[in-house]
Amino acid sequence: MALYLVGLGLGSRGYLTRKAIEAIEGSSKAYLDVYTSIIEPELIEELRRILGTRLIEADRKLLEEGASRIIEEAEGSDVAILVPGDPLIATTHIAIMIEAARRGIKCRVIHGVSAHSALISASCLQAYKFGKTVTMPRSGVGAETCYRTILENMERGLHTLVLLDTADGGLDIPLAIRMLMQVEDEAGMGLITPSRLIICLARIGFEDEVKWAGSLAEALERSYPPPPHSMIFPGILHFSEAEALEIVLGARPEVVESHKLPWSIWQRLQRYIASVESALRSFEMLEESREVKEIRDLAERYLDDSRRFLSGGRGLDSLAAISYAEGLLDCLRMLGKARFSWSSGQG
Repeated sequence: MALYLVGLGLGSRGYLTRKAIEAIEGSSKAYLDVYTSIIEPELIEELRRILGTRLIEADRKLLEEGASRIIEEAEGSDVAILVPGDPLIATTHIAIMIEAARRGIKCRVIHGVSAHSALISASCLQAYKFGKTVTMPRSGVGAETCYRTILENMERGLHTLVLLDTADGGLDIPLAIRMLMQVEDEAGMGLITPSRLIICLARIGFEDEVKWAGSLAEALERSYPPPPHSMIFPGILHFSEAEALEIVLGARPEVVESHKLPWSIWQRLQRYIASVESALRSFEMLEESREVKEIRDLAERYLDDSRRFLSGGRGLDSLAAISYAEGLLDCLRMLGKARFSWSSGQG
């Protein structure tokens, strides 16, 4: 007796593997995860043909709160949980596997084609050049985190895969772009601009899949099939990647050629660093004390950290370090312990 975690692939009937079918056919009961991703009706009908009344559609509540009962059922017979993609990509199913192991119940994983790898493959970009993947919820909560992740990956020249929420019909690409535009209005880092190169992927693995690359302005005007949708923001492009975006995904050459990383943060940092350097050059202690000297030395160390982070492409870390340096110096001046001047007019 065992609990099977069965990957269904990309959500369409054609990605159901032979090994998955064998596990499904041998199960006394199968719970179909209907919330992790979107499944085409034809695949559900195929599962019903195989399982009949043994197929149970399971939402998040059933698979999370009812996991103990499902695991108990696997003590007496083979039970399967059917998951779109690869079953261990979702953390819910890892938790189920851990609980089964604690109870001494054998858990077997039937891997399926994951959307994560399929989307990267569909983009024509090199897989090893991707940074952290991020998911954007339909509610818009977390759009700032998504923006920050894209920016941090770009600082390192890396590509970013943005998965869009599939709950309640799914989040579409134009709405996701508008959410990021709102963050850009506040952050002002030059990341989300009309000319920014983007790869738009819709329903990969389905008959009506869309793979396209172009500018954000163009992406907002395009029409797409229903979700699932995803976006990729490229980092530094190898010439072969640039060529593939043009020839395979239809990007206009001028959009690819004009692709640049957002350098506004570097320009700001260079000004901040120059300002702190000026303050330290003109620094005059108005109170000779060990504490004032230690604080000045600490500001110098933060300045060194900021320079080092900037040279290593870690812009946000550099910004944090130089902000600490500025704050320490400003405190000494406000307390009347020191006198200096800022080169950029802060003083």
